[in-house]
Amino acid sequence: MFYIADLHLHSRYARATSRDLTPESLYQWARIKGIHVVGTGDFTHPLWLKELQEKLQPDGSGFYRLKHPPADLAGFRCADTDIRFCLTTEISSIYKFDGRIRKNHNCVFAPDFNTVMRFNAKLAQIGNLAADGRPILGLASRDLLEMVLETSDQMHLIPAHVWTPWFSTFGSKSGYDSIEACFRDLISYIFALETGLSSDPAMNWRWSALDRFALVSNSDAHSPQNLGREANLFHTERSYQAMFAALKTRKGFLGTYEFFPEEGKYHLDGHRKCEVCLSPEESERLKNVCPHCGQPLTVGVLHRVITLADRLQPRQPDDAAPFQYIIPLPEILSEIRQSSPNSKAVQQYYQQLISSFGNEFMLLHQVPIEDIEKKAGFILAEAIRRMRQQQVYREPGYDGVYGIIRIFQPGELHRLSMRALFVDEPEPLPSATSFSQEMPKIQADKYQTGLSVANQISLDADQLAASEASGAVLVVAGPGTGKTRTLISWMIYQMQQKGVHPSNMLGITFTQKAAEEIKQRLYAAMGKQAVDLQVGTFHAVAFSMLQKTFTHLQQIYDEEDRRMILGLLYPDKTADELKHLSDTLADYFEGHPGNDPSIPHLAQQYLAYTWNQGGIDLSSLIYVL
Repeated sequence: MFYIADLHLHSRYARATSRDLTPESLYQWARIKGIHVVGTGDFTHPLWLKELQEKLQPDGSGFYRLKHPPADLAGFRCADTDIRFCLTTEISSIYKFDGRIRKNHNCVFAPDFNTVMRFNAKLAQIGNLAADGRPILGLASRDLLEMVLETSDQMHLIPAHVWTPWFSTFGSKSGYDSIEACFRDLISYIFALETGLSSDPAMNWRWSALDRFALVSNSDAHSPQNLGREANLFHTERSYQAMFAALKTRKGFLGTYEFFPEEGKYHLDGHRKCEVCLSPEESERLKNVCPHCGQPLTVGVLHRVITLADRLQPRQPDDAAPFQYIIPLPEILSEIRQSSPNSKAVQQYYQQLISSFGNEFMLLHQVPIEDIEKKAGFILAEAIRRMRQQQVYREPGYDGVYGIIRIFQPGELHRLSMRALFVDEPEPLPSATSFSQEMPKIQADKYQTGLSVANQISLDADQLAASEASGAVLVVAGPGTGKTRTLISWMIYQMQQKGVHPSNMLGITFTQKAAEEIKQRLYAAMGKQAVDLQVGTFHAVAFSMLQKTFTHLQQIYDEEDRRMILGLLYPDKTADELKHLSDTLADYFEGHPGNDPSIPHLAQQYLAYTWNQGGIDLSSLIYVL
């Protein structure tokens, strides 16, 4: 069977973690994200272990299920997902080896509570397990692995986020230059490496020494909402044994969902205090010293990969699993709504989408783009299409500062809002240079010599008469006869010869392409004078006017949208009932109230919902205005 696993996370007993981290919240957010197997995290902590033992029960496969599963979080209606827990923990090893202080983090996995208790008893002799959910022990990674193997041949160790500068196997601050140097005589028991948020498999494929390891990815979540930032995909029997067998043999391990590595907070080199972010090449020229304060830079993951790599380009091993990038859905919605991921508007939008599509991973990578557009609109569909095709803008993270992944260019969302609502996909526009060649910019001194605008752009007699006419003019002509050129010359004539201010002119066309062509030609002809001109399709201009009245407006809902929203408000109603309710509501908005006394209340409830979503129902415009 196919399943998704996120195996590295924490409890509320670890440092800098959310108080909301409970077995119940992990269960709820695993359903929201679409995760089938979730790690418990922190099984070494006595209080957390006790809670896990009280709330989990074995399912007979080496995984555990929650004894009393909670309902979905308020506002969410998730797809049916049977959640299992895997017993996991992360251990921080700080020790001296070969003349250097080493700081490595490792993930440890166990098949049952009896094994966990035997293992914890061994660790308790070395350090205080109750001090932190992720215990800090003076135990070498090699010796920790030996303890794992001595406890049970069913326990496993996977080095965590292997490239992170401060606490990892290959970290620039306290790691090693090879996996063998870290685990020495026990290296044959290491079969997988966790790549971490700041690297992806492709980066690791530049170093041939890593070809023999499965490359896994997990969220390392410190709050339940951050589950699934990265995850692993399997197609095996859903059991502890089968999952780890897949990692060892590469059979049944389908790959990973990955952060764009630039978003990780240690991707490039830098110095956070001085806000300095540098590429590896720039750091090398500066001898890894901050150019502002002279302190050492934090050498990032990319730099470290380049240092150890023996390939100029990634080369995927024949048996290596592929990977796909993801952007957490709240981040995508935050960019679309231009608001914080934690804002009320974004959270309501998030809940609506999860309820519509079942879970986050399903929407991000499984639902066809055309279905997303049909149910949630063009802009979200376009955002997810670009994410899947890696068409994003990347601002890399450095020295503990998360990077930023953007999908849209500045100002692009407004244009796409027009496209999404009213017109077909616009064709690429000719460049300003080509317009300038077609219609040279008219110089002011030519007007002073009495040359007409029309003569400057080669109009025939009829076109000239139309371009210099006063009042209303009707131009009737076939395609390709110069109607657009005539309209442009008439607008220029009105501004230059009649003194009409550009802001007092409005040009209406049938297509977005024609509107853009008119604007480009006017800009080429008149320069800054044309900035205040309003030219667009009827619908685009109308939408712009609506936005001046409703400043928060981002979308217009049609009949299909209305039925979908009513389905969210009244989940128990059938499709026929929702259609009848939608038609009745439209009649009410359009001045036909009917006899149902509940409709006014429903109308207010519906309008409040659409208003909070940044939209307005097309049928309600007259009613609202």
